[in-house]
Amino acid sequence: MGLLNEIFTRLRSFLIYHSMLFINYILLICFLQSIPVDFEVFASLVSSYILTGIAAFLVNDYYDKKVDLKAGKSNLTEKVNSYSIGFLVLLGFSVSFLLVNRISQNAGIVLLVQFASLFAYSHPRVRLKTKPIFGVIADSIYAYIIPVLLLFVVYKIDIREVEYLAFLLFNFSIGIRDILLHQKADEANDLKSGISSFAIRHKTKIYSIISTSEYTASFSLFLFFTLALMKQASQNYMLGVAVAYMVLLFFQIVKIRKAVGSNYMMRFYVVLSSFIIFYWLLNENEFSSLILLIHPYFIQFFIELIIRFKNIVGVIVNYSLYYSFKLIGRDLKTKPLYKRDEKKSSK
Repeated sequence: MGLLNEIFTRLRSFLIYHSMLFINYILLICFLQSIPVDFEVFASLVSSYILTGIAAFLVNDYYDKKVDLKAGKSNLTEKVNSYSIGFLVLLGFSVSFLLVNRISQNAGIVLLVQFASLFAYSHPRVRLKTKPIFGVIADSIYAYIIPVLLLFVVYKIDIREVEYLAFLLFNFSIGIRDILLHQKADEANDLKSGISSFAIRHKTKIYSIISTSEYTASFSLFLFFTLALMKQASQNYMLGVAVAYMVLLFFQIVKIRKAVGSNYMMRFYVVLSSFIIFYWLLNENEFSSLILLIHPYFIQFFIELIIRFKNIVGVIVNYSLYYSFKLIGRDLKTKPLYKRDEKKSSK
């Protein structure tokens, strides 16, 4: 159980956040292409994505074993022999490829490119992750761009259309931002193990690059939604996107570091796209598909909404009581309805 718990902890972010985001992308593409959700294709794509991701973690950890040992970091592969790791990686990639290739041979080729990118990123002979600028770009491409390209191939989307180029730019910018944030957080471990990451080499510029990536992602996402929804001929959708984007942009300008640290960009995307997909699924009577909109950011949005609503109601009630009593000549500030028990409050 200890090993399984460690594996889940290591993969938690990928399994809960990234996999759910991939599901969101599939649903959004189906909406934009005005096609029903084919659950056989859907299940194959999601299963392939998860298997590829798990195999990628194993590959990365296997080649990082010595580096992690120097830094005192936990490593998924340190308690498993090399043959078992090799078998699991081969099995994961093979099943992943078969699942995608049966849908589209061109998508299978895209997946093979992703496999090659993963090995080039981690394998000692190439090890792009140790080459500052190339490592940052490679991580964004294999983890963020290629999965989206794979969906474009499966659903026969013309990549030359401006809105889909904007969507790729959005994912690329988010990928750059995320790997730089990861490198910044892992700076102490990298120094211990002798790794000179991009964040270490360009320490003074790192936050300006992260901020630039955030603004680029923000603008490209707005462009994507605007152009894509124009084709849906829905002014209500576009008005909602414009208002939501202005709120996001204002918050980014005023508190960019907090916006980046709290990942407001992806929260904005997940909530906005989930509402659009939710409305579409209701209109299509696809009620069973609504369960797929369970990304943690979407759930957190409603929880925060409920908490804020309760706070606002509390404030309204308090003010109403205060001014109601003031009308009949009693100031609750000086003459409260009850006195606090000083003995109890002092304990």
